[in-house]
Amino acid sequence: MRLAPARRADRVLIMFLVAADLITVPVTFAVTWWLRTNILEGMLPEFHHGLRLYLYAVPVIAVLWFFAFAKAGLYVPRRVPGGMGEIQRMLRAFLILLVSMMAASYLAKAEYSRAMLFLFVGLAFPVSLALRTVAWKLARRAAPVNEVPRVLVVGTGEVAGRVVRVLRRLPGKPPEIVGVVSTVDGGEETFQGVPVVGGVESLEDAIRKLEVDEVFFAAPELPHSRAMAIISGVDDPGVHYRLVTDLFEIAMGITDLDDVARLPIIEIGYGRPGAAYRILKRCMDILMSAMLLLFFAPLMAVIYVIHSLTGKGSPIFRQKRVGLNGREFILYKFRTMKPDADEYEVAPLSDDDPRITRLGRFLRRTSLDELPQLINVLKGDMSMVGPRPEMPFIVNDYNSWQKRRLDVKPGLTGMWQIMGRKELPLHENLEYDYYYIRNQSLMLDFTILLRTIGVIFRGKGAY
Repeated sequence: MRLAPARRADRVLIMFLVAADLITVPVTFAVTWWLRTNILEGMLPEFHHGLRLYLYAVPVIAVLWFFAFAKAGLYVPRRVPGGMGEIQRMLRAFLILLVSMMAASYLAKAEYSRAMLFLFVGLAFPVSLALRTVAWKLARRAAPVNEVPRVLVVGTGEVAGRVVRVLRRLPGKPPEIVGVVSTVDGGEETFQGVPVVGGVESLEDAIRKLEVDEVFFAAPELPHSRAMAIISGVDDPGVHYRLVTDLFEIAMGITDLDDVARLPIIEIGYGRPGAAYRILKRCMDILMSAMLLLFFAPLMAVIYVIHSLTGKGSPIFRQKRVGLNGREFILYKFRTMKPDADEYEVAPLSDDDPRITRLGRFLRRTSLDELPQLINVLKGDMSMVGPRPEMPFIVNDYNSWQKRRLDVKPGLTGMWQIMGRKELPLHENLEYDYYYIRNQSLMLDFTILLRTIGVIFRGKGAY
């Protein structure tokens, strides 16, 4: 499959950045230790710690470093690296690193020197900035981009015009805008000096014929479902998609943004995580589900007994759902509705639905009815994070791009949970799920898990 030169260069750049950070941690620690035990020895309180105690901590610091830098978006290639945006991301990363190191020190019950900790973080910032600058220059020499990306812009309105103008003003070699796709019938043959190559119905053909590397969806009037269908239809990892939209509520901090034309541009990923991600995610699922089952076992037993004494029917509700690759499985939940309610009816849309029992209303509001699904996660039918598993008759009506939800395991929580849950229409839930599928990463999984905790406590959208 074709891989755009910019994509190849991005991969090399990420490798060099990771290498730079691997060098930064031990180098900064060595300088910190030398300063603390020699230059600053007489200026600070007496230092009794041995070198071995801190050497044990270096690998932990390295793990926390990569977590903080990934969280801050410092392993995402930028069209125009550097500038204030990069400095802000680094400041955010070092704040996360500092808090993480303090928390790790507390949990380890080891009295590390606070002076060492703050000195390390203070020195790491300029060292990291310098080494990352060197890494960027070396990466560009190792994998020079002699060809400029071929860009196709979707839209002929004000937003598309701004995107075209700013792309032309980018420093260095600006991308080649090979065409514009119109979302309205008729119109001009050119737009801002760029040929109009057809309408939306011919977009997929235009992407292939023009050998497009990047597609900017800059047409707010284009239905999101249509954009998703196009992205799904052109299954080429060499094509990079960007959406000028607020669809995914970017202010929530789910993903990093590329600031082009002062518009929120969300990069749609490629949805092809490697084997390492799949293995690590499965290990995370087993570990977290097992620990949570042990932790919540007493509470689950209490709920089971209360339901047995006060309710009718089995306390555990079983329902057929569709999972990975269309495989059906039995999903477990605590029963929250009356036994005579049709199990395949539309789910309650308000907390005063007459089908919900008194205990069920409490379980739904607190999301405790979902606890038995930890068994599904442990068994491998589900994951901790992923699209919600749907019932077979709903899946049967999926169109081509909606079926992509079946490319990954369904999850106990997901983007639908943190973005509004049942307050969102079904079709918008599917679009959030599709975004998750295209951008899978452990960092995104951790972000969703952490934000889910806050959503559960607020009880928003839980009916």
